[in-house]
Amino acid sequence: MNSQTAALVRDSWAALVPMRKQVCADFYQRLFTRHPELRPLFKGDLDRQTALFATMLNTVVSSLENREPVVVLIKAVGARHVGYGVADADYDKFADALLESFALALGERFTPRTRTAWEQVFAELAATMRQGAEEALS
Repeated sequence: MNSQTAALVRDSWAALVPMRKQVCADFYQRLFTRHPELRPLFKGDLDRQTALFATMLNTVVSSLENREPVVVLIKAVGARHVGYGVADADYDKFADALLESFALALGERFTPRTRTAWEQVFAELAATMRQGAEEALS
């Protein structure tokens, strides 16, 4: 990832951090409203899940220009998601709902360039998670 893309993601994440719990809660509500079939995949405490998700986003953002230390972790998360019943197509549903939650929270600060930067981050994240899922199934 180039430094300009990483900077856009880092800067927008810094703006989201103070409201991360609300943004993540909005994300789950948006995801389940649009895709109610995904709600049963989340069996545990949603507040706990929201906190874990915010922590994972923080981890991803902190490793944008040096992904290697977190690749094993992200693959493990992908492998666990297979056990939860997450399908390949669910990653796109997830990304769409999350980007819309970010856009709502950031308003004008969520520029087209910032959106494109986050799309790249999520594409790389999803690819790594999918790789972990594939490795778990083989």
